Amino acid sequence: MLKVISCTLSVALLCGACRQKKNAVLAPEYLYEVKNQKPICSLIDNKKGNILMLYGNDVALRAANYPVTKQLPGAYYTLVTWKQKQMPGWYGTNMNGQIYTVETLKISQVAAGPLKSDYQFVPGGAYASTVARPDRNERIRFIIDQRAAVLP
Repeated sequence: MLKVISCTLSVALLCGACRQKKNAVLAPEYLYEVKNQKPICSLIDNKKGNILMLYGNDVALRAANYPVTKQLPGAYYTLVTWKQKQMPGWYGTNMNGQIYTVETLKISQVAAGPLKSDYQFVPGGAYASTVARPDRNERIRFIIDQRAAVLP
C-alpha cells in the first residue's frame, strides 16, 4: 500500500512540475523604439510624475561626453517622456506608463554657416491637450545640456 501511495504521489508531483510557467512579458505600448540611437541619460521627475530617456546617434553621444555643452553638426537626439505608473508587485516603485511626449532634435550646418537646430515636438497619448507646449528654445537647451551617463 505504501508503494502505491508513493508512486501515485511521485507521478502527481512529476505531472504538476511539468506545467508551463508564465513568464513576464514586456508591455510594448510603454516602450519606444529608437533606431540607430543609443541611450545617453535618463531622468526621473517625481514632482511631475515623469520618466525621461534621452537617446542619440554616435555624434550626439560624443557631444554629450564633452565636459562642457557642445553642439556638433550631425547630432540627432530623441527625448522620450513617459508618465509614471505604479509597478505591479513592487510597493513604492514606479515604472514607465504611457508615452507623454517625444521630442527630436537634429543639429545641422550648411557649409561654414551657423548651426541649425531642427526641433520637433510630438505629444503622446498621455499628453493633456490643455497643457501649453513647452518653449522651443528652452527644450533645445535642455536636450543639449544633458551630459552622458557614466557607465561602469
